[in-house]
Amino acid sequence: MKALVYDVSPFRWVICKVAGAVAQRAYYGALSGLRLVDRPMPELPGPGWVRLKTRLGGICGTDLALITQRQHPATILQAFASFPAVLGHENVATIDQVGDGVDDYRIGQRVCVEPALGCRARGTDALCRQCAAGRSSLCESAAENGFPPRSLIGLNARTGGSWAEYFVAHHSQLHLVNDSISDEVAVLLDPIASAAHAVLRRRPKPGEAILVCGSGIVALGIIAAIRALGHDNPITILARHAFQGELAGALGATSILRIPRGAGNAERYDAIADAVGGRRLAGRFGNQALIGGFDLTFDCIGTGTSLTDAMKWTRSRGTVVLVGTSGIALVDTTPLWFNEIQVVGANGRQIECDGERPIHTYQLVLEWLRAGRLDLSAIPVARYKLSEYRTALGHLLARGRHPIVKAVFDPQSS
Repeated sequence: MKALVYDVSPFRWVICKVAGAVAQRAYYGALSGLRLVDRPMPELPGPGWVRLKTRLGGICGTDLALITQRQHPATILQAFASFPAVLGHENVATIDQVGDGVDDYRIGQRVCVEPALGCRARGTDALCRQCAAGRSSLCESAAENGFPPRSLIGLNARTGGSWAEYFVAHHSQLHLVNDSISDEVAVLLDPIASAAHAVLRRRPKPGEAILVCGSGIVALGIIAAIRALGHDNPITILARHAFQGELAGALGATSILRIPRGAGNAERYDAIADAVGGRRLAGRFGNQALIGGFDLTFDCIGTGTSLTDAMKWTRSRGTVVLVGTSGIALVDTTPLWFNEIQVVGANGRQIECDGERPIHTYQLVLEWLRAGRLDLSAIPVARYKLSEYRTALGHLLARGRHPIVKAVFDPQSS
């Protein structure tokens, strides 16, 4: 089968990093750790597993950050992955083979796979406290059973991922997709569920002014989830491109704030101050502060700069929810104590509390879709063949010329 495999040696990482600083195409060119290869069909790791035929595999911002080497080389995330790995954890697929012990699914059913490999997938005798509570993305099991701790589909050397014709998953990770939901919408389930989980980690309170930093699929999902939950708070989003702002407005944003690329700190902070009725204070060496701010801020970017800005743009005793995949970075923590900011992390999807009932984030989003509380049809999905991966990545890195919100691979397309 055809598969996109990522593996890079320390030497190649350094060479590619240097070349990528000159031309971004180096990250997905001949120097890259990403290769389209022929691999054998994946085998079932044991009882309770299924093999899946990929219908669509999404390109996540985390995948893009890995390929373009944005993470610090010392990131601890390396300890939770193994390579070479077939990338891709966003997916919609058809069950192709059912292993022993799988009684609740059958060949031919269309599913989305929640990527976290928790205790059940590892076959441990007793669930850790996180998995017992339905939080497999936070699994504390020390038993690896062939998998790195807390690993994901698409980031380990054993299961494969959705950037291939086939991959495998444990039946505990599967979620059936209703026939009324198209593949193009189903492949958005994981990023939208991640956004919904972030909102449920800190639901808006009546009257709170909300800021969403970022304008990718997860940022748009934050807006959609807030509205699907019935909140009418004012929402401001920072949108780099006009098409992102238009989509944000369609999903329920009340204010679109576009700050030009390359704008200086003073210009950026003046724009935020004007939007929220605050006041910018200039510090030394171009550093900036803000009096006033938003009540609740979602950082969907996950860099040192974005977290610093998110904390500074949030009023005293406000809350920042860190949604973007963050790492080792330089962060100004002054507002954390000076303004008594609360910072909340949001990782993945899990069993949520929706009123009095527990429900997995995937199932909650699927319910919203069926009930018409969530409409993702306006979000365009750009499809690429696996052989077109360099074109796909090039388009994603130049969204000003290519208005893409979500790019996906169609591994069955020749």
